[in-house]
Order: sequence, then C-alpha cells, then structure tokens
Amino acid sequence: MESAITASQVARLWLANALALVGEHEEELGRLDAAAGDGDHGATLVRGLRAANGAVAAADGSVGELLVQAGAAFSDAAGGASGALIGLWITTIGQQLGDGPYDLAVLYEALLSGTNCIARLGKAQPGDKTLLDALTPFLAALQTQVAAGVTLADGWRAALPAAEAGAAATRDMVARRGRSAKLGERSLGHADPGAVSMCYLLQAAADALAGQ
Repeated sequence: MESAITASQVARLWLANALALVGEHEEELGRLDAAAGDGDHGATLVRGLRAANGAVAAADGSVGELLVQAGAAFSDAAGGASGALIGLWITTIGQQLGDGPYDLAVLYEALLSGTNCIARLGKAQPGDKTLLDALTPFLAALQTQVAAGVTLADGWRAALPAAEAGAAATRDMVARRGRSAKLGERSLGHADPGAVSMCYLLQAAADALAGQ
C-alpha cells in the first residue's frame, strides 16, 4: 500500500475477494447459523458484500473514503445484527485509515478501533462465542508483527492462524450473545458463524495485500 492509487486498488480487491470467498462458503455459513438461528448468515454476508462492491466500483477517493462507503452500503443491504456489526467495522476502519500513508501499524490501529466499536455495539467480549473470538486473537498476533517491523502483507498473513484458531475454539464455547445465547449448552459443538466468516474476510484481505 505504497501510494493512494495502489491502496485504493487493494481495498477494492479485498472486497472482491471477500465476496468470492464468502460466496464459496455461503452454504457452510448457513449450516453453522442454522444451529442457532434461521441459517441466513452466509446469504446476509453475500448480500452485503455485493452492495459494498457496487458502492466502490465507480467511486474515487482514498482507502478510507472507499471503506466508509463500502461499510454503509454493506449495512443497508445486509440488514440485521450481522449487517450492522460488520458494516460498522468496515466503516470505522475506513474512518481511522483516512488518506494514509498506510503501513502495518496504521492498519492495526484502524482494525483495533473497528473491533472496539463492534464490541461496544454488540455488548460482547472474547469468550462470548462471537466474531470477536476470531478478531481478538488476530489483533494480538498482528500487534506482535507490528513490533517485529515486518511488511504489511507478511504481518497480516502471519497473524491469520490466530484468527482461525480462535474461530475453531468457539466450538467449545457456550454462546452468551445473539440468538445462539438462547440455546445455552446446546450451542456447544458448533463453531460460531460470525467468527468463521470473519476468518474469510481476513483471508480475503491477506490475498489482496499480496496482490492476488
């Protein structure tokens, strides 16, 4: 992300990658969501990501401006709790990134702000069996990469396993927030769809940063 043009291309590529990857796993996410709700998590994300891609397709501006537009479009199209949370996450990251310049430390701080915002909105914390169980360990791993002074692409890629492990660990958690919380102990044995889909969003970003 060395220039405004390159950075904007990365943002667009992330959204395109995210739509493709989540679309590929739409049925899986639906099955996970069906264990606790109406099974629409995958479809909700696909709908939101299509709108986000549409919003930035002909737009011009910095990464921050593009992501603010994408987040608003995602929220409007996706609807529901997932739409509000992920839309806010994208929008807040965009607001924090602004016009750049961008490096791993700047992206970490923006991601931290976005994560804190959705934690407050959802009144959740790590261990509640939500997307925070993927995001929080990812952020901790990313902070380590920032301290090591690695490149943006390498640092992001190196932090991914922490998010994946966090999402996998939700299988052994009892949900405390959202619709899953109503199931109590019956929520055990199923990974949280929000945590799993967040891994796909983070993976899509890694691919975009690598120029794939």
